[in-house]
Amino acid sequence: MKAKFFTLIAALFLLGNQGYSQKGNSFNIKKQLDYCAEQASKTLKVIPNDGTSPRTIPNGSNEWKFVGYKDWTSGFWPGELWFLYEATKDKKWETEADKFTRFLTPLSVSKAADHDLGFQVFNSFGNGYRLTKNPEYKEIILKTADTLATLFNPKVGTIQSWPHNKMGGHNTIIDNMMNLELLFWASKNGGNKKLYDIAVKHAETTMANHFRPDNTSYHVVIYDFETGKKIKGRTAQGYSDDSMWARGQAWAIYGFTMTYRETKDVKFLDFAHKVARVYLDKLTTEDLVPYW
Repeated sequence: MKAKFFTLIAALFLLGNQGYSQKGNSFNIKKQLDYCAEQASKTLKVIPNDGTSPRTIPNGSNEWKFVGYKDWTSGFWPGELWFLYEATKDKKWETEADKFTRFLTPLSVSKAADHDLGFQVFNSFGNGYRLTKNPEYKEIILKTADTLATLFNPKVGTIQSWPHNKMGGHNTIIDNMMNLELLFWASKNGGNKKLYDIAVKHAETTMANHFRPDNTSYHVVIYDFETGKKIKGRTAQGYSDDSMWARGQAWAIYGFTMTYRETKDVKFLDFAHKVARVYLDKLTTEDLVPYW
C-alpha cells in the first residue's frame, strides 16, 4: 500500500470533527488539532536537512521513512503544514510549510515523469498560494500544469499515468482523476484554456472506460497508443483485476464530484453518485472500514 495521505487525512479529520460538533458531541476539536500540531512538531525535529520529507513509518519500525521531491507523496507533508498554519495561524507553520514546499520546485521545470504532479504541487504550492497569494507559488503551479498536460494523448483522450511503465499500451490509473484539479485551476487562473478541455476529456474518457457494469473501478486501464481503443482493465494495487479497490473507488468519488464542481455538467455529478453508492453499499461492517 502507498503512503498515508497527509492532506486528505487532515481534511477528513476537520470535516469529521465538524460533524461531531453539530451533533452536540463532546468531541474536543481543539484538543485533537493540538495533538496534530504536537506530532508535527516532533516530526520536524527528526527530518534530515537534505530536502526530504516524511512519508511513512514502515511495519516493525518506529522511525520515519524519508523521501525526496520526486516521490509521489512529496506534497503531502508540506500540505499538512499548510493546513496547520490555516488552523492555528501560527507563523511557525507557515515558515516550515514554505521551506518544504520549495523543495518541490524542480517538478515545475522537469520533464513529466508521471501523473502525480497534481498530488505533489497542488497540495504544497496550491495550498500555499490559497493561503498567502504568493505570486511565486502561482507561477510554479501554472508551469506544473503545463508539464502535466504533456502526458495527454489526444488519440486516447486521457493523461498517461506511468510513461516509464508501458504495460502494453497507454496506461491510465483511476488515481489520475485527482490530478485534474490542477488543470482546472490553472485554466481559470492565468493558464492555457486548453487545460480545461484536457481535464474534461480525461474525465469523460475515464467515465466511459474505467468502470465495470456495477460501477466499480478498475485501477488501471490500458489503451492502444494509436487507435485509442481500450485493451483491458487490470490492477496494480488492490486484490485482483476484477476486485473493487477501496482507495481507487475513493479517487473516483472525489474526482467526478470535483469535475462537476468545475464544469457544472450534471453527468459528472450523477456518475459521482453512482460510484459513491456502490462504495457505501459494500460497507457492511459496523465500523464502516472498507476491508476490500
